[in-house]
Amino acid sequence: MRITKEYIIENIKKKFWARLSLLSFILAVWLMLDECVKEGYFFRISEITDPAYHEFWVVVLLLVSAVSYAIHKLRGGRR
Repeated sequence: MRITKEYIIENIKKKFWARLSLLSFILAVWLMLDECVKEGYFFRISEITDPAYHEFWVVVLLLVSAVSYAIHKLRGGRR
């Protein structure tokens, strides 16, 4: 079987939403662990609204993960 450019693009698009969901969830977890190691705490509710803090980006990544997972499920994705 010959692998063409179209074949590669088709396979990337096939599971895009599932991959985006997993990637954003892993990044959010990594960011929280980084925060715990550097600052000594996991999450401060008071810092959610300021984009300069990790907490804002954790919330954004978790929202992206949830929305992309919902899109994946609505399009008929398994898992």
